[in-house]
Amino acid sequence: MRAITISALPLLMLATAASAADLSRGPVYKGPSLVQAAPGWEGFYIGGNIGGGWAGARADFSTTGPVFGTADNHMTGFAGGAQLGYNWQRGPLVAGLETDFQFANIDGSLSTSCPAAACGVPLSASYDQKVPWFGTVRGRLGYAQDGWLLYATGGYAYARLETNASATAGASTATLSQDNIHDGWTAGGGIEVALAPHWSLKAEYLYMDFGTKTTTWAVPGLPTLTDSTRLNMNVVRTGLNYRF
Repeated sequence: MRAITISALPLLMLATAASAADLSRGPVYKGPSLVQAAPGWEGFYIGGNIGGGWAGARADFSTTGPVFGTADNHMTGFAGGAQLGYNWQRGPLVAGLETDFQFANIDGSLSTSCPAAACGVPLSASYDQKVPWFGTVRGRLGYAQDGWLLYATGGYAYARLETNASATAGASTATLSQDNIHDGWTAGGGIEVALAPHWSLKAEYLYMDFGTKTTTWAVPGLPTLTDSTRLNMNVVRTGLNYRF
């Protein structure tokens, strides 16, 4: 019996020392993780975004005859706004609807001319163009895993194009301003990461094609100028969403 007791003493001393060491260290604190491990994406969300864009406006000019000149206007600038949407989730698949409205300062300028042999009188035109706002209504379809959502998106897009023009024919000069609403389609994709709790951060790219819109400039004493403009735009942005 004495031999058993003596042999057990070292084990008891080791256990006591280990317990004392744990007590001296105190509790171990682990800070919250920024990335939510397995979020639920279903429900409403609202958020804001900021980014930039570049656009192309290809204009074909004509008077009473065929097209006498073509000009490509390249516009760049920033954009920022807000988005609102709803997601449905079934396992890793996420489908949703989103609408957004953006204030922008995407602008550029160009000029073109027509010789007297083609237009009857020497004709020239120069103008500045600007997209001050645009918006979209889109569907989203994505795959979610470990707090991340990878998605494709597409739908309807609209934008306002402002044009301030100056036209000269011979000795006569006129200045004009026109504001047109262009509408078309958009497609793109993005990635979103869930932050704990309720918040998510996203990065997104959209291509927008607004088709061709034709307008005429009728000025007394000058030939009527027809402008057929095809507008497209690219947008890259990052955003922050609050999920309800």
